[in-house]
Amino acid sequence: MDDITVEQLQLQRRGAAQCGGTTLPAHQLTPLLNLALRVAGDYNSVTIRRLQRRIGEAEIKLTGDEIRMVLDLALKAKNAENRRHRAHLRVVPSSD
Repeated sequence: MDDITVEQLQLQRRGAAQCGGTTLPAHQLTPLLNLALRVAGDYNSVTIRRLQRRIGEAEIKLTGDEIRMVLDLALKAKNAENRRHRAHLRVVPSSD
């Protein structure tokens, strides 16, 4: 999921805003779940792990709330990942 961008996740999240449910191929959902699990708290991780147990299925049906939660958490994880990789600037007094 390293190749998905924040912008792509935001676009998907906007598309899911009014979604009542969706069906995704397991190969598309798996990396999203793995990304979301990085920042999921105790409550959300239960839902994500339940969805991960269904990965053996070819397609997985999610409710609108589930896909929005997964996309929100994946976006949060991706933003945190991008912050970690940014170079940090530091002001150093001159030696004059």
